Amino acid sequence: MMRFTSPSRRPAALRPLLVAVAAALTPGATLAAQGGPVSAQDAWVREAPAGRKVTAIFLTLHNTGPTARALVHGTTEVADTLELHEMKRDGEMMRMSPVASITIPARGQVELRPGGLHLMLFGLRKPLAAGDTVRVLLSLDDGSQVAVVAPVRAAGVVP
Repeated sequence: MMRFTSPSRRPAALRPLLVAVAAALTPGATLAAQGGPVSAQDAWVREAPAGRKVTAIFLTLHNTGPTARALVHGTTEVADTLELHEMKRDGEMMRMSPVASITIPARGQVELRPGGLHLMLFGLRKPLAAGDTVRVLLSLDDGSQVAVVAPVRAAGVVP
């Protein structure tokens, strides 16, 4: 059995695995796309009101690469469906509607936030309470994926 006394003495091949394990165990943390330039930060889920089987996920997607990428799909075990959505003003009303993809500009970012682009969870399989965590797997247009661990926040609490 090998022992490592400091991070600098760990074999380089183990570093990505250790980062992935640490991120998976840390609420609000995310894993970058496998070998890709897209990552997510500051993810959180709005607590659903009692009896409601729908809620939203918010986060910021970062793209350090030279090519724009698009978020095209997502899955989670806590809901039947995950959809990409946006809020838009239609006259005096704000309307929510699904979108086919969300573009993450090259060397840029896109913020998924209340009142704008966001991810919707439909058919929650269990109530989500503040303090719970939700794991989501986001799929990009190039086939790469980004794993996200998002804490559930009480309704009305916006960071």
